[in-house]
Amino acid sequence: LASCHSAVLWHYLTALHDQERVVNWIQNSETSGAPLWPELTPELVNNNTACSSYMREKVLDLLARRGLFIQEELSDLERLLWRLAQGGGVMAASPPVPQYRSPLGLDLYSLFISFCLDHSLQYLLYTYLDHYRLTPRNCPILANGSLSESQPWFEMLVKIQEITRDLSDPALIFQAALTSAQVLLPGSQASLSSLLLEGHSLLALAAFMFAPGGIDQVVVQGERSGRFERTVDPQLLKMALAPHPKLRAALFPTGPRGNTPSSDVSIYHLLQSLHPLDPSRLFGWQAANTLNSTEASELPHFSSPHLVNRFALVENLDFLYYLRHGRPSFAFATFLIQHLSGCSDVKLLLQQAFQQVYKLALRCFDAASVASAAVCFCELLGVCSLKLRVDIRAMNLIHATQHSVTTPQLHVLGVKLAEAEPGAAEELIGYLEAAVTDSLEQKGISRSSYEAAQEWALPVQFCQLHGLKLSSVYPAHCAGDRQFIHFLLFVQLHSFPPQQVRSLAGQFGPTLQSHLSLAFQDLQVYKRSQAPEEQAGSLSREEASPGRPEHPKELFQILLQSQEESVPWRFLLQEALEQRCPTLTVLAACHQGAELLQCLCVWVLTSVDDVTAREATAHVAEAPQHHEWTLHDLSIIWKTLLGRGHIRPLLQGFKLFQRDSPLVLVLRMFELCCDYKNFSEAKSKLLDFQRMLVTLRSGGPAPPSGPPLQWVESQASVLLLIMLQRCASQYDLHRLLQLLADVDKLRSNGPDFRKLSQLSQLLQGSEVSMSPRLLQCSSPSVQQEEFQAAVDALQARGRYSQARQVALLAGLPVHRLLLNQLLQEVNSQKAKRQWARLETRISFWKKCHDQLKADSTDPESASQFFLSQAETGTSESSVTGDGSRKRTEPLALHERCLLLGLAAHWLSLLSPAPLDRLEDLEKKLWTSRVRHRILVKAVEKESVFNVPPPAVAPETNSYEVLVKEFSFSNISALNEEKHLSLEGLPGPAEEQELIRNPPLSLEEMRVLAALIGQLLDEGSIHEASRVSRYFSLHHQDLWVVLRCRGLASRELTPDPQEEAAETSPERSVASSPSFGNMSSFVMLPVPEDPIALQLQTLVDQCRHGNNYCKQVLSLYQLAKELQCSFSQICREKPRSVLEKLLLSEQPEKFRKAQAFIKAQGLSADCVAELVSSALVQALLACTQEQQPAEKQVFRPSEGRDSLVQLIKLCDDPNLVGVKLLENLNTVPLRDLSCIVELLIVAHDCFNLTCNMEGIVRVLQAARHLSHAHLAPGEHYSLLVRLLTGIGRYNEMTYIFDLLHQNHRFEMLLRKKVETNRGQSSSLKTALLDYIKRCLPADSEKHNMVALCFSMRREIGENHEMAARTQLKIIESQPWAVTPELKTALLKVLALLKDAAESFSKDSCVRQASRCVQTAKLVLLQLHFLNQGLDLRVINLKPAELLNTVMALPRCYQVFVLSEAYGYSPDWAEVLYQKVILNGDFVYLEELKRHHPLTSSLFEDIFKKLTGAPSSVTPNIKRLLSHCDDAYSRYRLAYQQKLFDVTNTLLQDAKTSSYLNDRLAS
Repeated sequence: LASCHSAVLWHYLTALHDQERVVNWIQNSETSGAPLWPELTPELVNNNTACSSYMREKVLDLLARRGLFIQEELSDLERLLWRLAQGGGVMAASPPVPQYRSPLGLDLYSLFISFCLDHSLQYLLYTYLDHYRLTPRNCPILANGSLSESQPWFEMLVKIQEITRDLSDPALIFQAALTSAQVLLPGSQASLSSLLLEGHSLLALAAFMFAPGGIDQVVVQGERSGRFERTVDPQLLKMALAPHPKLRAALFPTGPRGNTPSSDVSIYHLLQSLHPLDPSRLFGWQAANTLNSTEASELPHFSSPHLVNRFALVENLDFLYYLRHGRPSFAFATFLIQHLSGCSDVKLLLQQAFQQVYKLALRCFDAASVASAAVCFCELLGVCSLKLRVDIRAMNLIHATQHSVTTPQLHVLGVKLAEAEPGAAEELIGYLEAAVTDSLEQKGISRSSYEAAQEWALPVQFCQLHGLKLSSVYPAHCAGDRQFIHFLLFVQLHSFPPQQVRSLAGQFGPTLQSHLSLAFQDLQVYKRSQAPEEQAGSLSREEASPGRPEHPKELFQILLQSQEESVPWRFLLQEALEQRCPTLTVLAACHQGAELLQCLCVWVLTSVDDVTAREATAHVAEAPQHHEWTLHDLSIIWKTLLGRGHIRPLLQGFKLFQRDSPLVLVLRMFELCCDYKNFSEAKSKLLDFQRMLVTLRSGGPAPPSGPPLQWVESQASVLLLIMLQRCASQYDLHRLLQLLADVDKLRSNGPDFRKLSQLSQLLQGSEVSMSPRLLQCSSPSVQQEEFQAAVDALQARGRYSQARQVALLAGLPVHRLLLNQLLQEVNSQKAKRQWARLETRISFWKKCHDQLKADSTDPESASQFFLSQAETGTSESSVTGDGSRKRTEPLALHERCLLLGLAAHWLSLLSPAPLDRLEDLEKKLWTSRVRHRILVKAVEKESVFNVPPPAVAPETNSYEVLVKEFSFSNISALNEEKHLSLEGLPGPAEEQELIRNPPLSLEEMRVLAALIGQLLDEGSIHEASRVSRYFSLHHQDLWVVLRCRGLASRELTPDPQEEAAETSPERSVASSPSFGNMSSFVMLPVPEDPIALQLQTLVDQCRHGNNYCKQVLSLYQLAKELQCSFSQICREKPRSVLEKLLLSEQPEKFRKAQAFIKAQGLSADCVAELVSSALVQALLACTQEQQPAEKQVFRPSEGRDSLVQLIKLCDDPNLVGVKLLENLNTVPLRDLSCIVELLIVAHDCFNLTCNMEGIVRVLQAARHLSHAHLAPGEHYSLLVRLLTGIGRYNEMTYIFDLLHQNHRFEMLLRKKVETNRGQSSSLKTALLDYIKRCLPADSEKHNMVALCFSMRREIGENHEMAARTQLKIIESQPWAVTPELKTALLKVLALLKDAAESFSKDSCVRQASRCVQTAKLVLLQLHFLNQGLDLRVINLKPAELLNTVMALPRCYQVFVLSEAYGYSPDWAEVLYQKVILNGDFVYLEELKRHHPLTSSLFEDIFKKLTGAPSSVTPNIKRLLSHCDDAYSRYRLAYQQKLFDVTNTLLQDAKTSSYLNDRLAS
């Protein structure tokens, strides 16, 4: 980027509105290592920005934040301020435009200050000056006197800000006060005297205080006539202070002054008249108080002796004093010093002190400091403060909620309570119960809730401490609300007496009352070691079991007894096992340090029946009460309970003691599946379990005090296995396995639930059940055995598809299974009637082959399968009757041939291939073919009309296709070179021996010979040679074919006798009948070449295999031309040979290559691959400017004809195009020129066959290439090449757009296109159409295209259109003679001239004439405008033409107008107006020169004379003189009663005779 031209880059980015890169450039925030942006200047931004106004504003805002401003804004202060406001504000951390200077030389500070002054922005100006610390010393404009005079407040603002610069200088405040005077008194001079004269005496006095030297200096200078603004006339000051006499008296004392200096006035003089502050009696310690009359020398304070003696209240401070003031530590120290130092009975003293403190605290219960100090004092003394705290809290609660009891009443009750007066405690407990009730109501707490019990603990404590009956309000509320749990807890917690509990229990309903009565029938008092003050009865229950009287019988007794044990939770667990009480385990788990594992084990054991518990604890040696429970014990308990189906105790136990354990989820899943059959909900629980396991495995937070993860997984696996084993039916097992299909294996030897689920799905409906051994943790070998057993069972039931799926699931071999299945299908098919059709058999055996191939079956097994079926089919056909045998044996032989071919195909897949077995199969195949042919002929001979229908219809010969696919010719192992030599081939001698000892009958030998001839015709020389050797059959054509090949490969030498015979005239090559057929692709053999001559002779002799002989001859000739051996060419692939031929410099190599392709039968795909690769290599070498190789198939310099011939070598040029498109990916992107040429050639290929699909692919690739690579890389010449090479301009208008957008449109006009391809006119048409559609206003490009292609007519049309557009613009505006109108008409005139000239050059006479006529009209309009006439002749509507014609003064002007508008004027009306009425006979003379004056015209004129004035008679007579027809002149004159004219005509010798004759007739 740094190397780019900054102006061009900026213009490009802003034109594209690439906001991201523009911002990056401005911020210069590219990452390290990336190139930096070029330097950005305001001039560059101002001159090269091409974006919208919105983006331009954003860009200028960003630049303003970096201190860059364009010159337009720097020259306009308001725009600059606006930009500063958008870019960070005028008051930034640093000056935004430090180097700014206005045209007048002012900096930005001065301009902004002037701006604020002009707009009266006082507050903004003050903040601005304060922000930049501007003063008259660093900002000259602030010291400008003219501004201060015009804006007085400005000077005041500057002076006030000066104060903040130095707060220690009072002179600054004085100057600010003077400027404020200037603001108050505009027009007067700022001075103290002015303030006094205007009545602002207080403001003046305030200013005096800050004047240098103070008020005395101001007055003294006034007397001495000092500086005017700082002085004041004393007399004026006295007059101004008249409203303040005391101040005036202090400033101007009345005593003699003489020559002594005036004494200072102190504040004490000012306070003389203020009686509350008499300085003569106060402030005596101040040395400056000269008015003092006392002798005090120090400031009075509370410890002054004389004040203490006179006024102090002396009191002895004991410990109660300090308690009243909230100071317990001082009270304790005072008590120790004053009372305990000489005391003999400390206990009595402490009781007395507690009583005093108790009384004080109750009397001051509402003072928190006193109450707290009393409690703290009691604790320091070692006395229990419970009673004190309870009483204070009770009284405060009563005081806060009971407004019916006043504070004094409570104080009295407190004193009575402290003095133990009778009835005080009872009265207070009533108030307290009411207060607690109100408090609960205010807080919205239910009266029988646990929170309410906490509130009611205070009244119960109060009753216990004062010896009252315990408050029963809360228990009564619990009884009323049936909350027996809260009732029991409350009475037990507060040790209610049993009698009271019994009475309260009677308030419950009948049901609960009976239960509680049974529970409390054996209540007894169980004494615990308690503090004396807290002794109370506890509820207990005797032991339930009769033989154990030493154990408590009641739950609360057990709980209380456990507290006396060293490990309470162990005692509770033991008791839980003894009494079979699970609740005790829950209470045990609540103790700190309890082991939840043991609690869980005990809970489960106490929650099940005795039999299950004994089974679960059978492994424990000692008594369960004394056993230490471990994970091993829990595992046994887990397995035992799950086996018995006791899921709920386990689930509840884990919820209580291991609520975060993953096992809770699987237990819940067990319950949902086994008890509720809710598999969907169970699925969600199982998924939650898996997610939790994954979290724990990945290091997530483990549950506190939970078992190890491995143990959890092991127990979950046990649970799942037990679930499977407990399934009552296969349906339940299937549903459960579906549920467990997504569960991962929890143990390495555990079952694979997904595989078991799939197996269960496969076994559905098969009557084969799943083995129980699969549901256990068995070894892989056992599982494989069970799977194999399932496969065998399914196979035995004929369910091969399911058996196959099970085998695949278990990984068992399936080929034997597949063979058995196929055998069953064979037997099933043979029982159907459709088996008599060959098509059915063919499709079935093809399906068998495909299945065996898909399963990768062992080739040996597959071969044996097909061979066995071939033998079976033969035996079945042989045992049938003669009639049916004749019908079925041809079909069976067809089938046998196919099966033998399939067997040989599979056998050939073995490595190494067994040649002897393959040859034996081939011999069997040919034996069957011979028998089939003989049988068909025999049937044909028997009856012409009863010929069996052919097994295969010719149009659907699927049998032949399949036989050819599995032909022995395709087995490469059989195609040995020895079979292509004459050695070992049966000759005539062997044929004679064969006749004496025939392996076949003579008829079979003839049929075999015919079949070998077919093989030779098909080109299967190897197979023909092998068949001939199998049956020792001599075949003359085969011998000729092999001799041809031997001669061509020079393995044999020409026979001299044959050569002599060949040279005879009777057997010349030229007379060979087969030579004409070969001449298309075989050159004339050279006469001196004996091998070629003998090969040609053999070609003529060969009857079957003639084509092969021709191929040999052509290859031999080709080998000679390519200067290589025949054997070498034969060993090479035909594609390589074709490539060599094309690389040669043969004059007709393309024709020879075409002949070679036909002779060798090369596929179109192979030829297309060769042609496409050759084109890619040639184009790459050309575009990379490499030195061309010595030989190339194609050179771009050879031209288009050579390219077309190369493409047409392929029968389907579409394949060449497809290959070229596929090769595009192999060409690197740097070779864009090669890619472009490949697209053009591919388009030519598709275009040859009108393949629209291929053309569309080329166009899509061209569009992608243009937008993604050519345009961004500025390869505009390649864009033009791509456009003109493909030539589909209408589909590629995007290239026009790209060239236009990048200002490269003219490159299309420089491109010279081949005119013989007809592209020049199509390009011209496409360009013009594009300009008309997309650039209608760009006449420059239109003209440029027209000039380039010599399109004079289009140039003329463009000029004419521009001229008419200009005329339309003139028409749309009001008609007014202006210089602009003349200029526009001159432009129109020039355009029309150019248009007429262009049209005339292209022989467009009509268009040229139209332009000339319009140009005359425009010129006429200019003539009128130059004459100063306002007459308009352009842009006339049809209705306006007549009036305009009448207004034209000259006749030729009417002709110009009529030609331009194609208008025929009414000459009668025109002449009537011009000549008759106006007498303009000059006009008539002009008309006569261009238009004849006919009699009908005169008649029309005279028809209009009706109503004409009599003054026009002379004009009528004169007009009549121009009528050449004497009779018409006479008649018209007679009609108008112009008798003098008629007499003249009758008397004239020239007309009289004529008129007399006419009048007489």
